[in-house]
Parts: sequence; structure tokens; C-alpha cells
Amino acid sequence: MRILIVYGTGEGQTRKIAETLGGQIRRADHHVEVHRGDQLPEGLSPAACDGVLVGASLHAGHHQAYIRRFIRRHLSDLRAVPSAFYSVSGSAASSDPAAQAQIRELVEVFLAEEGWQPDRWATFAGAIPYTRYGSLKRWVMRRIIARAGGPTDTSRDWELTDWEEVARFGAGFLELVEGKVPSTVRRPVGQELLS
Repeated sequence: MRILIVYGTGEGQTRKIAETLGGQIRRADHHVEVHRGDQLPEGLSPAACDGVLVGASLHAGHHQAYIRRFIRRHLSDLRAVPSAFYSVSGSAASSDPAAQAQIRELVEVFLAEEGWQPDRWATFAGAIPYTRYGSLKRWVMRRIIARAGGPTDTSRDWELTDWEEVARFGAGFLELVEGKVPSTVRRPVGQELLS
């Protein structure tokens, strides 16, 4: 089977998750292509795939515009095959239920605005690359993250992604593509009933 993964990233964690999911799919003996959404090869057609996974990072309440354009351009293809979406943000690492609910709501609004109901979707915690930020951004991010109860040591980078959660998401997506579970039940990860 042929799987397409398209992602949008700001600082690289969404790309890392896309590549990890791509590796998981390859180990299941499927062909997978992983592409950044603003660097797609000419002639790439999601319609020629057996499944499509889309990922985007959330910054200031918005996902990448080029991911929105990809979804709009290929909406009928995304509706025709098993599809999934994941959103990456530092806020997804929060232990505050209200913050988690806000992230889920942002994803639901994003998907509704695009008219896409993927078979699965998830929110993943990203990373905080303090050492790659300029001094002003580092200071601002430290203050935001401190309010959320996150790590504030700016002398190092922090990876917050739960890789086991990513693997479960990938496994569920593979079950959809392989026809082991129906693609008509559309729920966010953590709320789905897997057989």
C-alpha cells in the first residue's frame, strides 16, 4: 500500500513526528512518502494513495497556511481514502484539563473550517528549543511556559512528545488503511474504540 504523509512545521518537531510515523509505516511493509507541505513534488497526487496523514504545528492558535491550502486543494481525495490529522504544540503537554480542552477545540475548529473529517486525529506535545530561540523569543517563551507549568531551564532544549502516543496513533492509522477497522467512525485519539 502507498501512504502519503504531508506536514507543516515551524521548528522541526512536526517533521520529526512525520518521519517517525513514516518509519513505522515502512516497518509494516508499506510504501510511504513524507513531504513538507510547502515543498511538495510536482505531480504529487493524494488520489493515488491508499491513505493520507497530515500533520501541522500550532503557533499562536493557527496551523500553517500551506497545510490549509493542501487540505482545500485535495479535500475530495482526503475524503475518499483513510485519512488522519495530527496537531503539534507545546501547549498539548499541559496537565491542565482546560488547556487540553482548548487545544482540542482549536483542532476541531480548524478541521470544521476546512470541511474535513479525518478518520482519526490527535494532538501531540511538541518541543521547546530554547537554545535556538533569539533572546527575546526565549524570554517570551519562558514566561508563557512557566505559566503553563512547563520547563523553564533555557540552557537546553526540551522534547515533550510522548513517542508511545505517536506510535499508538500510527498503529491505529495503519489498521484503518489495512481495513482492520472501519473508517466511518471519526473520533479523536484517546476517544476511539479500537477493535
